[in-house]
Amino acid sequence: MRQVVAEHGGEVVKHTGDGFFLAFGDPDRAIEAVIALQRRLAAHRERQGFAPTIRIGVHLAEAGRSGSDYLGLGVTVAARVGGAANGSEILVTRATVEAARRTFPDTGTRSLTLKGIGEPIEAVSIRW
Repeated sequence: MRQVVAEHGGEVVKHTGDGFFLAFGDPDRAIEAVIALQRRLAAHRERQGFAPTIRIGVHLAEAGRSGSDYLGLGVTVAARVGGAANGSEILVTRATVEAARRTFPDTGTRSLTLKGIGEPIEAVSIRW
């Protein structure tokens, strides 16, 4: 994971348990990185017979920095979107997809009601 993140100009901010919080400078790099990550895991699974299945949520937001960590509602939204993803799924908020310069193939859109977030969020499932 760390290698893929670095290759796409991102950073591993922290990890807790089996979860990782990653940060990127723009939505294209973030989406490209998580697609590459899912593909590498699938290739490893094919070659070796096992690789973890991971759910990924991506959300573009302004966030405050506190030391090496990020804070803010956007961080919470990203975590909740990741929690709403199914196994091996990449869910990206519609606002993030719309902010990207590239077009990414998807398998559909759904509305998410997220704990602690007042309004439903539209999310796109990215085909990787």
